[in-house]
Amino acid sequence: MTSRAALFAGLLASAVATASCGESVNAVPVTPVGPSSLSDLLLPRLNGLWGGDLTLIDVAGGTGAARNAGALACVGAAFAGVVGEVNYNSLAITQSGTDLTAKLVSESTGLACTYKGTIGSGTNLVMQAEACTPKTLTILCHPDPVTGVQEVRELDLVGSSLTASFDDPINVTQIRGTAAHTYNIKDEGALVAKHSFTNLTRR
Repeated sequence: MTSRAALFAGLLASAVATASCGESVNAVPVTPVGPSSLSDLLLPRLNGLWGGDLTLIDVAGGTGAARNAGALACVGAAFAGVVGEVNYNSLAITQSGTDLTAKLVSESTGLACTYKGTIGSGTNLVMQAEACTPKTLTILCHPDPVTGVQEVRELDLVGSSLTASFDDPINVTQIRGTAAHTYNIKDEGALVAKHSFTNLTRR
C-alpha cells in the first residue's frame, strides 16, 4: 500500500510540474504580430526623389511709391522681367504616415528650402518651409535715368509654401502644384514670387 501511495504521489507531482511549464488554461491568448493598421498600406506613396521644371508664373508686390501706385519698382521689375523663366528642380520627400518632410532645390539658382507638411484628405499635400538657403538675395537695380546711380536691394526670404496634387491615391507617378516664396525688402515692402510645376516625376 505504501509503495502504491508513493507512486501516485510521484505521478501527481510530475503532472503538476508539467502543467506549470506549459501554458495556463487561464492565460490570455497571444495576439499574432502583424501590421498595426491597414491604413498605412492605403496611403499615397510619395517617399523618394522627384524632379522636373519649375516656371516663374507670377510676381505680387513691389517696392516704394511705385508699389502703392499699382506698378512695380526696382525689385518687382527685376522679377517681372524673368516671368516665364524655367528652372529644373529636385524634390526629395521623406514620408512617415501622412506626415511629410521635403527639400526643394533649384539646379540653376541653388535656392534650397526644407519643408514640413502633411497629406490632405484627397490627392493633395500642403507644406511650409522650415528654412531656406541662401536667405538673402541681392538685386542690382537699373541706373537712375537722372542721377545715373545704380542702387542695390537686398531681399530677405522670410517664407515659402508648397501646395500640390498628385495623380493617384496610392501609386503616385506625378506631382503638380505651386511653390510660393515670400521676400521682405527692407523699409520698402514685400514681394511674393510664384512658381508652377506640372510634371514632377520620380528620379
